[in-house]
Amino acid sequence: MKTTQFFFILACVINFCYLILTFFFFYFLDSPIMNKDNNDFLTFYNAGLIVIKDLPNLYNPSKYLFPFRYFPISAYFFTPFSILGLEVGYFVFQIFNFLLNITIIYLIYKIIQLYSNLNNLNYELENFRDLFNKPENNSILYQSAILIIMLPQFMNYFLGQINTLVSIFILTSVFYFLKEDDKSNFIGGLMLGFAILIKPTLILLIPFILPIYYSKSTKKIDFQFKTTIIRLSGISILMLSSSIYFIMSPKLLEGFIEVNFTGNYTTIIGDLDINASFSLTRNLITLFQLIEFNVDNFILFLIIILSFMLPILTYFVLSSNKTNKLIDGYLIGISIILITYYDSWPHYLIILAPFIILFTLINKNFKYYNIIRFVHHFLAILVVISWGIFYITYEFFPFNLCGLILLILLYFTLIIFYKQQ
Repeated sequence: MKTTQFFFILACVINFCYLILTFFFFYFLDSPIMNKDNNDFLTFYNAGLIVIKDLPNLYNPSKYLFPFRYFPISAYFFTPFSILGLEVGYFVFQIFNFLLNITIIYLIYKIIQLYSNLNNLNYELENFRDLFNKPENNSILYQSAILIIMLPQFMNYFLGQINTLVSIFILTSVFYFLKEDDKSNFIGGLMLGFAILIKPTLILLIPFILPIYYSKSTKKIDFQFKTTIIRLSGISILMLSSSIYFIMSPKLLEGFIEVNFTGNYTTIIGDLDINASFSLTRNLITLFQLIEFNVDNFILFLIIILSFMLPILTYFVLSSNKTNKLIDGYLIGISIILITYYDSWPHYLIILAPFIILFTLINKNFKYYNIIRFVHHFLAILVVISWGIFYITYEFFPFNLCGLILLILLYFTLIIFYKQQ
């Protein structure tokens, strides 16, 4: 057995061990770190029941240990797990998460296969088995192993989170967008819409899926209006469906805005209100509170997001590189979300990692390619460790900077990438 194949199998075994350890904590320990009464799955479990029994209270914080942040329709997804009861529902949900990880690897393979057919990349991917059997594909297998083994995977299981599901939706949207026919563009829009229902911040990806290109020959911006309308219609159907709930119950809209856009969520430990998010916005909010400088959290969020979004979006639009633009756009958009949104946690990196992998696999000629790989490997390990260290040091250093530094390094490397084009 080749080294890369062994590493991938080892990664799968370790990922399964993450799952077993999670079950051990949930079913057999009463640990203050995580137990049946202290995990994120309880939020999804309760939301799945509240949406069918007490809809107006879907965003009532008194109903949850941790707030429910997502669009109303998304709560119905959790209802099948909720009606199974907490213990059985949790088990089925986590097995589902494990299977989704395998599906993510398959989607990465399908996207690279499609890219290889379109752009003559040096991969041999006639079928899924070729991923394991042909040496030309070792880099895909190695990067997939990093994705499976990364510590945020353990955190995702441990907390009962939903990031693998979000990854499935956004990777599927990329796959269909790459096909470029009208039907596929509509399906891709629907898939991205489902992802936004579960992670509302992903709405910031929309500017990066619009087919806008700079033509060097005409020195004009080429905007594909029909494709834009079809992609946005897929997203809009789901967004409009959710807006019906907000129209029927303004209380739901108030709760949704409060939990998503005020930045007030903190955890009380002793006499301190803390938040272990590694985002720039959260760290600045913490700093301003320490120096007693009053600032509106939402205004601060808008300033920061525009500061990061506008420069790279300008380079992105002016780039004449049509080939890899969609993958690059998702990577840029998700990176900006993690840097700027109030609450960015290590397990969110499961959403980002597949796009770092795709970028490195299709842009090996990039001068600073190794910086992207460096960021990926360190995000896979250090961010969860720094998150744990935060809870030891927060009394004298209430900032979580490791993930932020790595993401800003990634952001400026992508700026360089597009500036060179």
